[in-house]
Amino acid sequence: MPKRETPPPPIVKLFAGRIIPASGLDHEDITAFPNGTEFDLIARTKRSHPQLKTYWKALSVAVKATGRWGSREALHTAIKVKLGYVEPIFDLQGKVVGMKPDSVALDKMSHRDFCEYMDRAMAELADAVGFDPLGFLAEDAA
Repeated sequence: MPKRETPPPPIVKLFAGRIIPASGLDHEDITAFPNGTEFDLIARTKRSHPQLKTYWKALSVAVKATGRWGSREALHTAIKVKLGYVEPIFDLQGKVVGMKPDSVALDKMSHRDFCEYMDRAMAELADAVGFDPLGFLAEDAA
């Protein structure tokens, strides 16, 4: 799919398990089509900045508690490699000579994909360090 400068305006939203027009004008546009018309939908859920902050704080907590990694960025790379979020690096003969970790930047990974990544990352990290790296969330709530 070609990359667009700006996404088209949303015309439907998911609400209580149903697809509904986003506005009265959208309702008019949609009902102008005959019954049975099929539409392509593009999810536009935005990535969560608080979720990303939570991820980086959990990595900082693990680094500080264990001293096992030099920085939270080093731990981040280790997690991506462990989970297989990598792409091969080839030499000029086509042989794999290394792996480059994928990006989880806001513009590189969808919200749904990051949620899956974070769940897997926190489970792997908890297993590696022996404690819940998100334990600070319960402490903050108390």
